[in-house]
Amino acid sequence: MCFSMTASFTTAAILIPAGIYCLKQANQLDKPYWAFTLFPFMFGLQQLLEGGVWYALLNGDLINAHAFALGFLLFSHVFWLGWVPYSSYLAESSVSLKRMFKVITVIGVLFGFGMFIPLVFNPEWLIPSIVNESIYYNLTLISDFYISQPILTAFYAMVILVPLLFSSDRYHNVLGGMILFSGTITWLFYTWVFVSVWCYFSSVISLYIVFIIVRRVRALSIAKSA
Repeated sequence: MCFSMTASFTTAAILIPAGIYCLKQANQLDKPYWAFTLFPFMFGLQQLLEGGVWYALLNGDLINAHAFALGFLLFSHVFWLGWVPYSSYLAESSVSLKRMFKVITVIGVLFGFGMFIPLVFNPEWLIPSIVNESIYYNLTLISDFYISQPILTAFYAMVILVPLLFSSDRYHNVLGGMILFSGTITWLFYTWVFVSVWCYFSSVISLYIVFIIVRRVRALSIAKSA
């Protein structure tokens, strides 16, 4: 989390076991839903990496702070841009929506790698620091030379939100609505640390996946006993 090292590690300690539980329960569900069960676990790993950023910065270890920051951004700028629409694609029953989510997945992956790869070869484009008790990644993206930051952020949000909000599954719609709300709050009050804060809010919201899995497993159990 952007607010403290303890918060990041605590969140990771909650999400990783919750994610393992979801993965185990996924064996009882239809295969298309297994991708969604990874959300809490992967968010837990992401928060663990941000905890590493905190630890390194607080100890003046800029080399490891940069390495942990790259790991965090690999999730925020690559993994989620592909995994969220891909998860929606797998779970979608509508052929037309499934086709749209597939296209968004490809766009998200290309967009993500386009942002991330230059950071790997240009270390000076990523300078993590602690600003006002928050993690500020101080990113320079190659797209910054052509596209304004608000437009880039809006496009990023669309890749994440459209598959969830337009899904024919109401649970996915609720998840998308929660993430949209958290993103709006983050943009209004934490613009300077948007990446860190929105990822944290999303990680907490991913616990909703546990609720979804429990409901689906219970429904499946009732159906089998009927």
